[in-house]
Amino acid sequence: MRKIDQAFQLSIRYTDKLTNRVDYIYTNQKKTFILKKKSDQERARMEAQLLQDLHGKEQPVPVPLKTTSNEFTVKSNDSFYVVYSYLDGHLLTAETLLDQPALVKQSGYALAKLDNALLEVSDYHTFRKRHVYTSLYHNIIPFMKKETIALDVVHLLTELTDEMRLLEQLPTQLIHRDPHYRHFLYLKDKVSGIIDLELVEENIRILDPCYFATSLLSDLYSSPADVDRWFPAIKEFFRAYHQENPFTIQERKALWLTLLSIEAVLIAFFSHDEERMEKNRSMFLWLYENKQLFDELIHLR
Repeated sequence: MRKIDQAFQLSIRYTDKLTNRVDYIYTNQKKTFILKKKSDQERARMEAQLLQDLHGKEQPVPVPLKTTSNEFTVKSNDSFYVVYSYLDGHLLTAETLLDQPALVKQSGYALAKLDNALLEVSDYHTFRKRHVYTSLYHNIIPFMKKETIALDVVHLLTELTDEMRLLEQLPTQLIHRDPHYRHFLYLKDKVSGIIDLELVEENIRILDPCYFATSLLSDLYSSPADVDRWFPAIKEFFRAYHQENPFTIQERKALWLTLLSIEAVLIAFFSHDEERMEKNRSMFLWLYENKQLFDELIHLR
């Protein structure tokens, strides 16, 4: 920690470990920072530069500090470290968000603004390019067939092949890629921060709002009563996003398909964990069977 302290000139008083790769830093000047351990120095630099540009566009993202050598990273014990500004705010549970629909709506506005800012800086940053359709039909489905995982889902996705081609027509840009609702901070009835942009990539834009929606559904899924409340809340989330950063008609038609795609990816990702895999399989089937709900999103105003 001494090397990090010297590199960033923080005057560290003490630290508090949050996870095995994240620490809080508290300084003698009574300031708080976030320290993150990184495995890829170049990726860390790219993310840091992107965050600086997003901050310049008034987005509520963590700001990376520079070292005395004008670098974003410092190496210590074969790992790389980045120090970020601390964003004030609180994480909320899925149930709390449902109880405060205004915050779900604020999340839609905030994510739409972030995605718009990411579009504006897309030409200045080179992150990996992926496409949900290609990932699904060239990687995920073949893997599920080979491993005989959720073959009922594979069957439905095969039947949807022609409809899924709509995804290929959608606009792509830099996206957060991991806007889980637990990556949003809230303070005084507003979104005060959006964190963990470490998976930024170029992909279809609607992957971001759809991922937020499925993350919320996942943590509510064990409660039928909360699942019933999920769609009205998430409809307002999509409406808020649309009001701030309008979906094209093709994107609105593709929201249901994108939700299904996310669940299929998670089924494959959790193939080693039967309980989590089965949960995502069940969520896929629930989304599939409730298509009529998502048809309402085509007519968002």
